[in-house]
Amino acid sequence: MGIVLVGEPETRRTEYFLRAARELHKPVRFVDWQQAGGMEFHEDVVKLDPPSYKSSDLYEMNDHLASFHRQMKQLEMTGGIYLNPPSEILRLLDKRHCKEILMEKEVPVTEMLEEKVENAEQLMETMKRHRSFSVFIKPVYSSGAAGVTAFRLAPGQGRMMAYTSCVLQRGELVNTKKLRRLENTQEICRLLEAVLSLGAVVERWHPKASFGGKSYDLRVVWQFGRCEFVVARRSSGPVTNLHLNNSPLAFSDLGLPEKVICEINSVCKKAMSCFPELRMAGIDVLLERGSLKPKIIEMNGQGDLMYQDIFHENRIYRRQVEWMAQRAAGRDR
Repeated sequence: MGIVLVGEPETRRTEYFLRAARELHKPVRFVDWQQAGGMEFHEDVVKLDPPSYKSSDLYEMNDHLASFHRQMKQLEMTGGIYLNPPSEILRLLDKRHCKEILMEKEVPVTEMLEEKVENAEQLMETMKRHRSFSVFIKPVYSSGAAGVTAFRLAPGQGRMMAYTSCVLQRGELVNTKKLRRLENTQEICRLLEAVLSLGAVVERWHPKASFGGKSYDLRVVWQFGRCEFVVARRSSGPVTNLHLNNSPLAFSDLGLPEKVICEINSVCKKAMSCFPELRMAGIDVLLERGSLKPKIIEMNGQGDLMYQDIFHENRIYRRQVEWMAQRAAGRDR
């Protein structure tokens, strides 16, 4: 039995996981995703990092994700003890399915409009029926805010506005990784049609708590039954992902009341209990403006890359290596 990391070479994830292993004097076998399909892991203890794709076209990314699904299902058959099993990673990757599971267990979540919305006209009708005129539209299978669109409709005035990092270019839906604001109705409708064609969930746009004049939400890394790391993601716009030039803030700097901190921990613990085979997840948490009540936005079974951690203590990956080494030595924990 040994520790195996399946991932991409020359990424921060790989570099800092392997660095943690070296510092702890634990040998790790690295397997490139391109070779992972034919591997047999037997009794190895395996971590599956996400593959990286060079394409910025979301249509092409959808094809890559279909291939990723097939790879993960093949890995399910290769034996091994997984930090997070392929089946659990896939359950969280499906935003609709993940949120349905959380709702069924009465975990507080940002509200998802139940209908499967397939085009812009249907979206407008759904928003009017629910009297929800500010929504987020998210591709069911995406990460890093790719394709996520914050959309506002003023039905009495016939005006609309959208925030997105996507742009339509020569038949491609390109993720520019730069948030921009749209106000042209025709441009917005074309964009909505493109995003919805990927298969998307529609959620209410909940007002977020603010700090220092900017709204924020939280990325919580929960692993091995406890909260390992939290960072606040601050933004002057509606999308807070840090790679969109938003600003991180240490969780302690928020000065939240102890009651709120306990509620965040309780909600995350309840969310993790919905996926009993999951040992680690990145959990995005919204604190409601005013009440500071926590709601789960979404979960990611591979959401453990936190620059605010790896460049300092590298605590997240060190804990993973320690756990995997103990399992490889035959000691459960």
